[in-house]
Amino acid sequence: MKRVHLAIAASCIAIAAIGTIGIWQTHPAAAQEAFTGSWDVVAVQPAPWVDASSADKPVPNEEIARGRITFMADSVQGPAFLNCDKAKYEIAKVPPEYLFEGGLTDPVRQAKELGFNDGDILQLSMGCISGDADIGMDFDLIAEDIAVFALDNMIYKMQRVKP
Repeated sequence: MKRVHLAIAASCIAIAAIGTIGIWQTHPAAAQEAFTGSWDVVAVQPAPWVDASSADKPVPNEEIARGRITFMADSVQGPAFLNCDKAKYEIAKVPPEYLFEGGLTDPVRQAKELGFNDGDILQLSMGCISGDADIGMDFDLIAEDIAVFALDNMIYKMQRVKP
């Protein structure tokens, strides 16, 4: 009987180990399914929270406005400051109130104007520490092949590059 119990226990441990490995591998894959690959910046506009009558208008970063950003399993390639050899990703579903770090003044209406549908939005938060630089950016999915991010009071719209 002891051998039977040991065999059952060993089988349970093996199944639990395989299940745990599967769970560990699911989180990066989930982020990668939605964001992995190359994205071209296709449009730039002032962020909705910028006062249109202000004399101090935001200016697009030309390197980013013409840029391509590529998300890989553990790194990002793109305009100089976004390059990261050891990227850390977190993925979440967030309501419009969380877009652009809570910067929208009328989140539901402004999110719709930017192209988002009702409901939660898939958001990829990318963090990177590279030398003395600490970078954190959020990328929000409007549709399967359209995403946006904000930088310096500008909204950059990206489109997935098809292979």
